[in-house]
Amino acid sequence: MKKFLFSFLLVIFIFSITIFPQDVLKLVPSDSKAVVLINDLEGTYTDLKTVPTMKTLLLEPFNAELMISNLAQMYFNALKIDYESFLSNLNVDLSIFVQEPKENNYIFGFSVGPLENPQTFASDLDKLLEPLKDYGISFTPIYQSIGNQNYLVMIQNKEVYSSSEKGVSDFEEILPTKKGLYYRINTSDYQGEGYFYVKDGFLIGGGNGTAETEFIDKNFVKGAQEYPFLGSIFFTSGFIPKDLTNYADFINIIVDYKIVENLISLSQGVEANVDLTTSNGAMPTISNASNASYLKLKTDAKIDEIIPILNENNIKYKKISENMMEFYIESEITNQNDETEILTNTFYVWKDEYMMVSQIKPDELQKLLNGKPKLSENELFQKLSERVGTGDVTYAFVDLTPIFQNYVPNLKGQYGLLLNVSSMEENKLKIDFILQ
Repeated sequence: MKKFLFSFLLVIFIFSITIFPQDVLKLVPSDSKAVVLINDLEGTYTDLKTVPTMKTLLLEPFNAELMISNLAQMYFNALKIDYESFLSNLNVDLSIFVQEPKENNYIFGFSVGPLENPQTFASDLDKLLEPLKDYGISFTPIYQSIGNQNYLVMIQNKEVYSSSEKGVSDFEEILPTKKGLYYRINTSDYQGEGYFYVKDGFLIGGGNGTAETEFIDKNFVKGAQEYPFLGSIFFTSGFIPKDLTNYADFINIIVDYKIVENLISLSQGVEANVDLTTSNGAMPTISNASNASYLKLKTDAKIDEIIPILNENNIKYKKISENMMEFYIESEITNQNDETEILTNTFYVWKDEYMMVSQIKPDELQKLLNGKPKLSENELFQKLSERVGTGDVTYAFVDLTPIFQNYVPNLKGQYGLLLNVSSMEENKLKIDFILQ
């Protein structure tokens, strides 16, 4: 359900609209458990294309904007919606809200306007949102007027919405700029707020939220000068939530949550260092990406704890010793004769101070790391960390430059992001994000 709501928001974001939140927030229930506000989306989307990574993806050379526009136009034509007319009506305000009429029972709604003809717009939206009805999600239109202008509210439960007090008056406290996307969440499981906006060619994000800070191991997270960088992705965190039941459905896609629950409960920190570059310019996959990567886990678990995970996914393995094993991932590749072959990739798991997973044996991996530059020496990391620092709980750095250059060898510039999580106070964490 959340995936489909996100998809709808993404479509609206791409289509570019202008937002004036003072009126649109008057239609949001005051007791909403979550509110998303997109402020001046037309200007925000234009600014977004000044961020090098987004400009490269949306415009030349990847042209995602053109592809999305063409696909959207075909989809609209299939639904018999006038594409240009629909876009012309999107110079509106938009907010999305979530209500909780019963404990852990969430319903969605959104308000949009001003509109010249809200009835026609509602009819078009009903066609666009038709697929959600297969999942039990349907919306009822309510037409409102504010200052002689027409607004449309689409809600799942008319009775709950109508009986709620309206208006969110203190949202301005988290608006650092006029343009951007802003959110506030206040559920029984999580409370937090944050924002994303563009400034000086960077996409900047920030916020704070609740967390079980008693489980943080700050000693696990070190400064960037301590870590060799393999080239594409680096992630380190001294915080592994002990209760992930809210995410069990997603974990179950990969493996039975009950199988990994014990491993999670015994672990205190995680580190990943990845090289996604390929030698042939193809999309990085397990079969063609560099094997210069590893996963490190600070855990009290023994390597036997991962055997049920392998069995659950029908992955073959061999235990070499009490503290070392290997397992085998098979993938299909197409050879030069357009014939399908099965490629087997071997992964090694060993446990000393930490549990390690890599396609390289321990001695070879250490030799490789000894020859790599430190993360702190990466020019893009230096640039981004100068603006937002590094987190003392978690930080993740992604250098997209070599990945983009796999596809466009002559591409100039630097592309990537840095995400930080830092402690604020008991049971509260601060988040900073920056994308170039």
